[in-house]
Amino acid sequence: MLALAAASFSCALPAVAQQISTAPQIKEPNPFSYDAVTIKPDPDGHAFFKLSPDSFSMGGNPSWVLIRTAYGVLLEDQIVGLPSWAKSEPISVEAKIDQETAAALAKLPMLERWKQMQLMLQAMLADRFALKAHRESRDGPIYVLTVAKGGPKMKKTAPDGYGGNARYASGKVTAHEISVEALAANLSFTLGRKIVNKTGLEGGYDFTLEYAPDGADASDTRPSIFTALEEQLGLKLEPARGPVDVIVVDHIERPTAN
Repeated sequence: MLALAAASFSCALPAVAQQISTAPQIKEPNPFSYDAVTIKPDPDGHAFFKLSPDSFSMGGNPSWVLIRTAYGVLLEDQIVGLPSWAKSEPISVEAKIDQETAAALAKLPMLERWKQMQLMLQAMLADRFALKAHRESRDGPIYVLTVAKGGPKMKKTAPDGYGGNARYASGKVTAHEISVEALAANLSFTLGRKIVNKTGLEGGYDFTLEYAPDGADASDTRPSIFTALEEQLGLKLEPARGPVDVIVVDHIERPTAN
């Protein structure tokens, strides 16, 4: 379930959500809200996640994916206190924004716009799921991403005006103008553990990363993701322990379908 949900999220928001997924909790009041929200069970739906200028939609994913998006955490393990239905029962969500709100949001810088839309999702969760939650920092296993001996092997790119993008297939990442921070966020999905970027590398990079994913057939001769990162990108992952942001769910209810 995690891999499917993560893939859908990554493809939908390659440049925005990945890079701010570790942002601190947003506490300021939000002047925006969704005009109409429809939530239904979706047991047979294809997993997807879509953000457009006037709407948000999600299908085939359980409720924890919606909470993850609203609160900016990466992994299911970073949401504590969820009931089993919120982890396993797929739902569909269609949230519409009225024209006036969409126009006001469009005037904001991209990252500020996404912060405001996170607040809108948090308000939706409070209204439709009766969600009450708080943020904590807990010690846990992490990976630290550093530059390997010999230096980085990626091509640094100048902004081309179109923004970064990346394609994540099974065991292959093809990236254009993607930050190392965004790469670390996506690899967190792959490895199921928070990755802290300590490379000091800034800006966008072009690269291709190929590795044997977990469960690959014995005939797959590609290296492990750890070896591939070092040999192909000049980066190194090392296990460590450190603070991990978690969302503690104090109360949540199944939404009434409509």
